[in-house]
Amino acid sequence: MRIDNSFFVAAPPERLWQVLLDVPKIAPCLPGARLTEVLGADRYKGEAAVKLGPVQLQFGGEARLSAVDPVSRSARVTAKGADRKGRGSAAAVMNFVLSDEDSGTRVSVETDLTLTGTIAQYGRASGLIKEIANGLIGQFATNLSRLLADNSAHLADATNQSTDATEIPALPPTKAIAAQSTTAGAPISAFRLLFVAIARIIGRRLARAAGRDVKGGQ
Repeated sequence: MRIDNSFFVAAPPERLWQVLLDVPKIAPCLPGARLTEVLGADRYKGEAAVKLGPVQLQFGGEARLSAVDPVSRSARVTAKGADRKGRGSAAAVMNFVLSDEDSGTRVSVETDLTLTGTIAQYGRASGLIKEIANGLIGQFATNLSRLLADNSAHLADATNQSTDATEIPALPPTKAIAAQSTTAGAPISAFRLLFVAIARIIGRRLARAAGRDVKGGQ
Protein backbone atom coordinates (compact mmCIF):
# COMPACT_ATOMS: atom_id res chain seq x y z
CA MET A 1 0.00 0.00 0.00
CA ARG A 2 1.45 3.37 -1.01
CA ILE A 3 0.72 6.46 1.09
CA ASP A 4 1.84 9.96 0.09
CA ASN A 5 1.91 12.74 2.68
CA SER A 6 3.42 16.18 3.04
CA PHE A 7 3.52 18.86 5.70
CA PHE A 8 4.87 22.37 6.14
CA VAL A 9 7.24 23.52 8.87
CA ALA A 10 8.08 27.19 9.46
CA ALA A 11 11.84 26.64 9.50
CA PRO A 12 14.49 26.85 6.77
CA PRO A 13 15.41 23.53 5.07
CA GLU A 14 19.02 23.60 6.24
CA ARG A 15 17.92 23.80 9.88
CA LEU A 16 15.11 21.27 9.61
CA TRP A 17 17.41 18.84 7.77
CA GLN A 18 19.77 18.65 10.75
CA VAL A 19 16.87 18.12 13.17
CA LEU A 20 15.22 15.36 11.13
CA LEU A 21 18.49 13.41 11.00
CA ASP A 22 18.63 13.41 14.81
CA VAL A 23 16.35 10.41 15.33
CA PRO A 24 16.55 10.30 19.17
CA LYS A 25 15.48 13.96 19.27
CA ILE A 26 12.48 13.68 16.93
CA ALA A 27 11.25 10.23 18.06
CA PRO A 28 9.05 11.72 20.83
CA CYS A 29 7.30 13.84 18.18
CA LEU A 30 5.68 10.74 16.65
CA PRO A 31 2.43 9.92 18.51
CA GLY A 32 2.47 6.55 20.24
CA ALA A 33 6.16 5.88 19.50
CA ARG A 34 9.05 5.40 21.90
CA LEU A 35 12.73 4.95 21.12
CA THR A 36 14.22 2.23 23.34
CA GLU A 37 17.76 1.72 22.02
CA VAL A 38 20.29 3.17 19.61
CA LEU A 39 21.89 0.19 17.86
CA GLY A 40 24.51 2.23 16.03
CA ALA A 41 25.19 2.83 12.33
CA ASP A 42 21.87 4.70 11.96
CA ARG A 43 19.90 1.75 13.36
CA TYR A 44 17.33 2.16 16.12
CA LYS A 45 15.05 -0.01 18.22
CA GLY A 46 11.68 1.14 19.44
CA GLU A 47 8.04 0.53 20.28
CA ALA A 48 4.73 1.84 18.96
CA ALA A 49 1.33 1.48 20.62
CA VAL A 50 -2.04 1.68 18.88
CA LYS A 51 -5.33 1.35 20.77
CA LEU A 52 -8.36 -0.04 18.92
CA GLY A 53 -11.18 0.38 21.43
CA PRO A 54 -10.56 -2.27 24.14
CA VAL A 55 -7.73 -3.86 22.14
CA GLN A 56 -4.23 -2.44 22.33
CA LEU A 57 -1.62 -3.36 19.73
CA GLN A 58 1.95 -3.04 20.94
CA PHE A 59 4.58 -3.19 18.21
CA GLY A 60 8.27 -3.74 18.79
CA GLY A 61 10.78 -3.42 15.99
CA GLU A 62 13.71 -1.69 14.36
CA ALA A 63 14.25 1.21 11.99
CA ARG A 64 17.23 2.13 9.83
CA LEU A 65 18.15 5.48 8.31
CA SER A 66 19.77 5.24 4.87
CA ALA A 67 20.20 6.92 1.47
CA VAL A 68 20.98 10.21 3.20
CA ASP A 69 21.67 12.86 0.54
CA PRO A 70 22.46 16.34 1.95
CA VAL A 71 22.44 17.87 -1.54
CA SER A 72 18.85 16.93 -2.37
CA ARG A 73 17.95 16.82 1.34
CA SER A 74 16.42 13.38 1.00
CA ALA A 75 16.64 10.26 3.15
CA ARG A 76 15.03 6.87 3.60
CA VAL A 77 13.76 5.14 6.73
CA THR A 78 13.15 1.39 6.63
CA ALA A 79 11.13 0.06 9.54
CA LYS A 80 9.65 -3.27 10.54
CA GLY A 81 7.88 -4.49 13.63
CA ALA A 82 5.63 -7.19 15.03
CA ASP A 83 2.76 -7.13 17.50
CA ARG A 84 3.85 -8.40 20.92
CA LYS A 85 0.95 -10.88 20.99
CA GLY A 86 1.59 -12.29 17.53
CA ARG A 87 -1.37 -10.70 15.78
CA GLY A 88 0.65 -9.62 12.79
CA SER A 89 3.47 -7.44 11.59
CA ALA A 90 4.08 -4.25 9.66
CA ALA A 91 6.91 -3.13 7.40
CA ALA A 92 7.40 0.28 5.84
CA VAL A 93 9.84 2.04 3.56
CA MET A 94 9.55 5.83 3.89
CA ASN A 95 11.30 8.28 1.59
CA PHE A 96 11.63 11.88 2.83
CA VAL A 97 12.39 14.94 0.71
CA LEU A 98 12.74 18.52 1.98
CA SER A 99 12.13 21.49 -0.31
CA ASP A 100 11.90 25.27 0.04
CA GLU A 101 8.41 26.71 0.33
CA ASP A 102 7.71 30.36 1.13
CA SER A 103 9.50 31.12 4.41
CA GLY A 104 9.76 27.49 5.50
CA THR A 105 10.08 23.90 4.37
CA ARG A 106 7.78 21.41 2.69
CA VAL A 107 8.46 17.82 3.83
CA SER A 108 7.20 15.18 1.39
CA VAL A 109 6.88 11.60 2.63
CA GLU A 110 6.32 8.61 0.35
CA THR A 111 5.51 5.42 2.27
CA ASP A 112 5.28 1.84 1.05
CA LEU A 113 3.39 -0.03 3.82
CA THR A 114 2.94 -3.80 4.11
CA LEU A 115 0.71 -5.44 6.74
CA THR A 116 0.60 -9.18 7.47
CA GLY A 117 -1.33 -11.44 9.82
CA THR A 118 -4.58 -10.51 11.57
CA ILE A 119 -3.89 -6.79 11.41
CA ALA A 120 -3.74 -7.00 7.60
CA GLN A 121 -7.55 -6.83 7.55
CA TYR A 122 -7.29 -3.15 8.40
CA GLY A 123 -5.35 -2.64 5.20
CA ARG A 124 -8.42 -3.58 3.14
CA ALA A 125 -9.90 -0.17 3.83
CA SER A 126 -6.89 1.56 2.29
CA GLY A 127 -8.71 4.89 2.07
CA LEU A 128 -9.21 4.95 5.83
CA ILE A 129 -5.66 3.80 6.50
CA LYS A 130 -4.38 6.70 4.41
CA GLU A 131 -6.61 9.17 6.25
CA ILE A 132 -5.33 7.87 9.59
CA ALA A 133 -1.77 8.23 8.30
CA ASN A 134 -2.55 11.83 7.35
CA GLY A 135 -3.75 12.45 10.91
CA LEU A 136 -0.57 11.00 12.40
CA ILE A 137 1.61 13.05 10.04
CA GLY A 138 -0.33 16.16 11.07
CA GLN A 139 0.31 15.46 14.76
CA PHE A 140 3.98 14.79 14.04
CA ALA A 141 4.30 18.11 12.17
CA THR A 142 2.70 19.99 15.08
CA ASN A 143 5.03 18.36 17.62
CA LEU A 144 8.05 18.96 15.39
CA SER A 145 7.18 22.66 15.08
CA ARG A 146 6.94 22.90 18.89
CA LEU A 147 10.29 21.14 19.22
CA LEU A 148 11.94 23.68 16.91
CA ALA A 149 10.27 26.58 18.71
CA ASP A 150 11.40 25.30 22.12
CA ASN A 151 14.98 24.84 20.92
CA SER A 152 15.01 28.35 19.43
CA ALA A 153 13.73 29.85 22.67
CA HIS A 154 16.30 27.99 24.78
CA LEU A 155 19.11 28.91 22.41
CA ALA A 156 18.12 32.59 22.50
CA ASP A 157 18.01 32.59 26.31
CA ALA A 158 21.36 30.82 26.55
CA THR A 159 22.98 33.26 24.12
CA ASN A 160 21.61 36.33 25.94
CA GLN A 161 22.79 35.05 29.31
CA SER A 162 26.29 34.12 28.11
CA THR A 163 29.08 36.68 28.25
CA ASP A 164 31.27 34.60 25.95
CA ALA A 165 29.71 33.35 22.72
CA THR A 166 32.07 30.36 22.77
CA GLU A 167 30.74 29.21 26.14
CA ILE A 168 27.00 28.87 25.54
CA PRO A 169 25.58 26.50 28.16
CA ALA A 170 24.05 23.20 27.08
CA LEU A 171 20.41 23.42 26.13
CA PRO A 172 17.92 21.77 28.51
CA PRO A 173 15.67 19.01 27.17
CA THR A 174 12.69 20.29 25.22
CA LYS A 175 9.16 19.66 26.47
CA ALA A 176 8.65 17.03 23.78
CA ILE A 177 11.75 15.10 24.83
CA ALA A 178 11.08 15.49 28.55
CA ALA A 179 7.64 13.96 28.06
CA GLN A 180 8.95 10.92 26.19
CA SER A 181 8.54 8.56 29.15
CA THR A 182 4.91 9.58 29.62
CA THR A 183 2.83 11.11 26.84
CA ALA A 184 5.03 10.18 23.88
CA GLY A 185 4.57 6.47 24.44
CA ALA A 186 0.85 6.67 25.08
CA PRO A 187 -1.23 4.46 22.76
CA ILE A 188 -2.75 6.12 19.72
CA SER A 189 -6.53 6.05 19.79
CA ALA A 190 -7.26 4.58 16.38
CA PHE A 191 -11.01 4.99 16.90
CA ARG A 192 -10.54 8.74 17.35
CA LEU A 193 -8.36 8.94 14.25
CA LEU A 194 -10.84 6.77 12.39
CA PHE A 195 -13.68 9.14 13.29
CA VAL A 196 -11.66 12.09 12.00
CA ALA A 197 -10.80 10.14 8.85
CA ILE A 198 -14.44 9.31 8.12
CA ALA A 199 -15.45 12.94 8.71
CA ARG A 200 -12.84 14.09 6.20
CA ILE A 201 -13.97 11.59 3.58
CA ILE A 202 -17.64 12.55 4.02
CA GLY A 203 -16.72 16.24 3.90
CA ARG A 204 -14.89 15.83 0.61
CA ARG A 205 -17.75 13.86 -0.91
CA LEU A 206 -20.29 16.47 0.17
CA ALA A 207 -18.09 19.21 -1.31
CA ARG A 208 -17.89 17.35 -4.62
CA ALA A 209 -21.65 16.77 -4.61
CA ALA A 210 -22.28 20.44 -3.90
CA GLY A 211 -20.00 21.34 -6.78
CA ARG A 212 -21.95 19.10 -9.15
CA ASP A 213 -25.25 20.66 -8.00
CA VAL A 214 -23.94 24.15 -8.64
CA LYS A 215 -22.79 23.20 -12.13
CA GLY A 216 -26.10 21.46 -12.85
CA GLY A 217 -28.09 24.50 -11.79
CA GLN A 218 -26.27 26.87 -14.07
